[in-house]
Amino acid sequence: MNIYPKAKLGILGSGQLGRMFAIEAIQMGYEVISYSPELNSPCSKVGVKSIVGEYEDKNKILSFLDSIDCLSFEFENISEKCLNYLENYQKNRNFPIRPNPNSIRIAGNRFKEKSLFKELGLEVTNFYYINSFESFEMQKNKIQFPCILKTNRFGYDGKGQSKFKNLVELEEFLKTKNDLDFLIEEIVNFDEEISIIASRFQSGKKFFYLPSKNIHKNHILDTTVHPANLTDNIIKKTIESAAKLMDKLDYVGVLGFEFFRVGERLICNEFSPRPHNSGHFSQNSSQISQFKLQILTLTNREPTWDFEIIPTKKSIMKNIIGFDFSKYDNLYEELLKNENYFYHDYGKEEAKEGRKMGHINYIGDLDLEKSFPVK
Repeated sequence: MNIYPKAKLGILGSGQLGRMFAIEAIQMGYEVISYSPELNSPCSKVGVKSIVGEYEDKNKILSFLDSIDCLSFEFENISEKCLNYLENYQKNRNFPIRPNPNSIRIAGNRFKEKSLFKELGLEVTNFYYINSFESFEMQKNKIQFPCILKTNRFGYDGKGQSKFKNLVELEEFLKTKNDLDFLIEEIVNFDEEISIIASRFQSGKKFFYLPSKNIHKNHILDTTVHPANLTDNIIKKTIESAAKLMDKLDYVGVLGFEFFRVGERLICNEFSPRPHNSGHFSQNSSQISQFKLQILTLTNREPTWDFEIIPTKKSIMKNIIGFDFSKYDNLYEELLKNENYFYHDYGKEEAKEGRKMGHINYIGDLDLEKSFPVK
């Protein structure tokens, strides 16, 4: 079923990804309705009708679904109860939810995600699921240190992560917890982190951007350089890995897939079942942004492009995080006098430490120091 303008597109969540989705969808003639607990959200300031409610409020969720023609997502940390509401509605009404709720379920659960990568034959670091003290005792002597302990669910931008140098440190930490639901991952000594933005339509047709290089500060994405300087072998592996994952999940939509590159090895880190921060370069370096792709896959408007790799210009994306906007406001003002720079504001009410407030895309030479002289 194709969904054309004048339809109502639903987005679960109302943050910056929903905002950027809505800006493009409204320009294409769609009405956008968001659902989240947030008042004065980024979405609500760009012409989106915002329904405010809790994600586990069944009556409100069902009423929201009744008001739209199809549904997509801007985040994956959604409770099992809410996913069940969506899944049942989808089955009973033959209602388009893209990607499917099970893809959201797997992406929001680190153990299920890593286990799926292994099932697909994709390389991952050694990991151990700790859901009880008994399971920890059974596995603790296998763990190589240093390691990272992550909450199995509801973690992002480094939240819910701790690094441990030895077993004693780890045991002392776990003793402070009443309930255990963690994934322990052995640390990868990687050359660089890369990611790919991929999309798949209902027919199985896929489109990709070339992989990008990601640079983090304090566990939060700071800069994305596109395209990354990679061998043909690594580029092929990233595309094949994303394609294999999407086919397995019967995925319809856009996703971001992050990897660690170690020489010519590619180690899977995680995937996001939605447009991704590292794909924001596409807003200005291509005629087809990741948000337009999200709209096209959601509405099943499959294009007839004669390419699989979406054409892009060289670009650098720089996040504006926390109080950086005020700290560097004069510099950003100077940058934006140059037509190669494009500023995207998220419309957030208040700057906070670690909060993403916006980003700037630079189109041109991939010299990070010259393009963004920000420390």
